[in-house]
Amino acid sequence: MVIGKFATEDGITIFRLNGKLISSTLDKLKTAVDDALGDGGGKIVLNLRQVNIMDSVTVGLFISRFKTAKKKKGSLKFCELQPAVKKLFSMADLDKWLEIYNMENEALTAIRSENNSKE
Repeated sequence: MVIGKFATEDGITIFRLNGKLISSTLDKLKTAVDDALGDGGGKIVLNLRQVNIMDSVTVGLFISRFKTAKKKKGSLKFCELQPAVKKLFSMADLDKWLEIYNMENEALTAIRSENNSKE
């Protein structure tokens, strides 16, 4: 797995993930997401456009970090899921409560709207 990390001018962290998201490759991602969430208010977009394989451990990580983001008054959005990953999210009913967007710019817009409504 390869992680491309980018920060927008308004403090949103974008992770563009590439390859297989399986238990043996997740330590680096866990650390990166936890660091971006920080003590509170972290805003993160996980772009899964280049992810072709994901296991149940990864699904568990995503659920855990999504809940953590909410508790810390932050945001964790997902975007650009490949068909196989989208199917996995659907089978696990994640598409019903995780925030999933077709395009990265849609996820960014959603976070920015949340920020504007809090001000």
